[in-house]
Amino acid sequence: MSGLRRPWVAVGPFQSVVNGGFQVGNIRMFKKLFGNSTTTLAQSSEPTTSPRPPEPAKSAGLEPQGQTDPLAGAKAGGKEVLRLLLVGMKSERGVHIESLLCALGALAGYACQANLRTQATAKGMNPDAPFQVVATKDGKKYYFGDPLNKTLAEGHLSVWSLVAGAAKRAGAQTLPDLKEIFARTSATLGSPQWGQLKYPEGHAAGDAPINYLKTLWPKLLPIVTKLAGQPMLWPTVYAFAIQETIQLAKNTIEPGLALLIVMEAAIPMSKVNLDES
Repeated sequence: MSGLRRPWVAVGPFQSVVNGGFQVGNIRMFKKLFGNSTTTLAQSSEPTTSPRPPEPAKSAGLEPQGQTDPLAGAKAGGKEVLRLLLVGMKSERGVHIESLLCALGALAGYACQANLRTQATAKGMNPDAPFQVVATKDGKKYYFGDPLNKTLAEGHLSVWSLVAGAAKRAGAQTLPDLKEIFARTSATLGSPQWGQLKYPEGHAAGDAPINYLKTLWPKLLPIVTKLAGQPMLWPTVYAFAIQETIQLAKNTIEPGLALLIVMEAAIPMSKVNLDES
């Protein structure tokens, strides 16, 4: 038996592919949480029957707490989002860490756009007003602009600032090249290559980030809204969930690599028109 190669490393609740050839983390497993979905689901080796969806935790610690700490609700939201995803993504082998990171990155990236869109609507503005809208030959729209970049990667409470800081604290030796990811995202707009993540070998997620986003965003939004409150904290909720994931999984996946997967998903998903996807 000593000559057999083990395709999985399992540490605590997490797993990571180390010699390819097998993928989990498919969105079908979210039936555990949310029941049947109208989203088309790719084929999966996961069971198609699931237990009753868990309810959001009802402990006092998960109630909105903005009275004392302005980020307390976002922190509570991050813990609840992570709890739900750990339940929803768990298979008999544990949780596939690359898939979890990809899903959280996709949600964090899109939350940056959704936050700005919701704030504009509340002010009586066109929801596209905060953005530079780019239309491609296939008729789809993508969203760019300084407000979006600030929320995603430039402000002191941006997704990047929060999750990169967590990766450093967890021991990351190198950080991803954001300029390269932004440039590749822009260069592939409207092409078949757009939204295809550049994973390190053996570390692919079980599904595309857009599929995680389409399935999870509408289901998690009411929970995030209840706990975090104001839309400007929606990206922060997911950033806090990512922080905790990187820390919990640091013995399973190198923190810098975990951060790369997150940002590979977050940057393109911040640009999408979810209604068109």
